[in-house]
Parts: sequence; C-alpha cells; structure tokens
Amino acid sequence: MTVIKLTSGDILTIRAGGLVCPAHKHLIRGRGLSDQIFERGGAALEAACDLQPECEVGQARLTRAYGLPVSYLIHTVTPQWSSGDQWGAKALAQLGQCYESVLDLAQAKGIRTLLFPALGAGTNRFPHSIAAHRALEVLVPRAAGFEQLTVCLHTRAALAEWRRVEKQFFAESG
Repeated sequence: MTVIKLTSGDILTIRAGGLVCPAHKHLIRGRGLSDQIFERGGAALEAACDLQPECEVGQARLTRAYGLPVSYLIHTVTPQWSSGDQWGAKALAQLGQCYESVLDLAQAKGIRTLLFPALGAGTNRFPHSIAAHRALEVLVPRAAGFEQLTVCLHTRAALAEWRRVEKQFFAESG
C-alpha cells in the first residue's frame, strides 16, 4: 500500500528516487528551495538544465540530482497565487497540473519514491490550506502508482495545516 507521508524538516537531506524542484521556466536558479538545490547541484545541474526546453507553468522536466541524496530532480513551474481573485481558479488548475505532470514524468522514468515541497506555498504565496487541498486532490488518487509520496514542509505550522486538511478532507488516505 502506498503511503502519503506528511513531514517537516530539511527536504534536502531525505533519500528518495526523486525530488520536486519549484522551477523558473528557463530552469535557472530561482529563490527559496530552488536556490538551495542549485547551490548543491552546482555547475553540473546548471549544465543539465541548459539542455532542457523551456518549461511552462504546470509542466515538468527531469534532470539528474547532482549533490543531493536523490537520483532525479523533477522541475515544475508553479503558478503565482493571486489572492483568490478572478484568476484564482486558473492558478488552482495550474497547481494541480504541476502535480500531475510530476507524477506522469516520475512514472515514465520508473521513480517509485518522490519528495514534494509545498508547491506554490513558498515564494508564489499560495496559502498552505489551499496548496494542501489541491496537492492531496491529485496525490491521493494517484498514490497507488508509487511506493511512497512524501510532502516535506518547511515549518511545523505548515505541517499542522497540511495534516488538518488531510484529516478533514482525505481521512481515508492516511
């Protein structure tokens, strides 16, 4: 049975088949977690990313994971949260597509264990409650195709919010 694990800590220290990297469309060093990943991956990661085509919001690209305890990085470009205004529905659909694209690419490559940050909830400002709900809407029905899907949150407060959402809306999943 597949486990969807919610945890907090340093995502860059956890072993898995793949790590999801929030990305810029040109797969260049970004802010937050992306910056930390590129710092560890160095010139080899930058060179691998230079070979990739542009990545639009909701799409994903795969590279080796240089300098990290995972085999692969799956880069995905997340949407910017617009405070739930008239464009909020589009951003939610795009965020869901990020998860779908990552899972599709991981399955195609045979990656059985994946690490996710809270996509969109960092520098792109999605509230954790909304990011958690959208993520779990995609991850729960797709989990059977993997050994383990781990969402590693940056803070205990974020972890508490994701667990609250999981318990309230997805109690059967975990």
